[in-house]
This record gives sequence, C-alpha cells and structure tokens, in this order.
Amino acid sequence: MRYFLAVFALMATFAQAETTGPDGMTTAQLGEFLKSLQTAVAKDDASSVAKLARFPLRVNLPKKKTLQAQQFIAQYSKVITPKVKAAVLAQTAESLFRNSNGAMIGNGEIWFSGLCLNKECTKQTTKMIAINP
Repeated sequence: MRYFLAVFALMATFAQAETTGPDGMTTAQLGEFLKSLQTAVAKDDASSVAKLARFPLRVNLPKKKTLQAQQFIAQYSKVITPKVKAAVLAQTAESLFRNSNGAMIGNGEIWFSGLCLNKECTKQTTKMIAINP
C-alpha cells in the first residue's frame, strides 16, 4: 500500500510539473525563470536581468513606455527600484498569479510569460514582458 501511495504521489507531482498554465509555461519553467530572475536581481546584475527580458520591453516610466536592451541596462536603477527588487526577492513560484497575459510578480511589478519562438510553438522561451516600477 505504501508503495502504491508513493508512486501515485510521484505521478501526481510529475503530471503537475508538466502541465502548461494559461501563461504558456509549465510549473518547472515558471520556477526556473523565477529563480534565474531572483539571482540576477539580488546581484543587481543589469546585463543578466536584461537577458531575461523580451525587447522592446514595456516599462511604465513617466516619459518612456518601452525600452531596448541598452536603455534598460543604462536605466536599471530607475526600472528595478528597491520596491521592484523587494517584490522579486520575496516572490515564491507557488504564489504567483497566472493568467493568459503571463505570470505576475508581487502586485504587478513584473510580468513574464512563455513565448513561442517558431510558428508551430515547438520551441519556447520564458521572458519578462512588462515592468511597473
């Protein structure tokens, strides 16, 4: 009986990890992306954070609505504010809000989503799609 329960629990965990959410990401992809983002943000590594974004990146700053990669890196401290950084570092994968627009960190400070890299969507990636400093 124990063996059956252990196998059942393992199968349920595997099935859950492989389920694609409404944001186009599996649970595993979501967790991996969040961990990578948290590592880069904790180090204030603007270049590494930029590699996790889709450009042009929607950034809701007073005078700018989208940024290219070099602009993002140059304005990193205006975009990844202490409030945004705190939200990223406090976020857990289990408590992310997810819908068809993507996954939301904190109260909407950062949104990220699964993105298709080809027409058939057989190749995918996960990227930040919006930041609200």
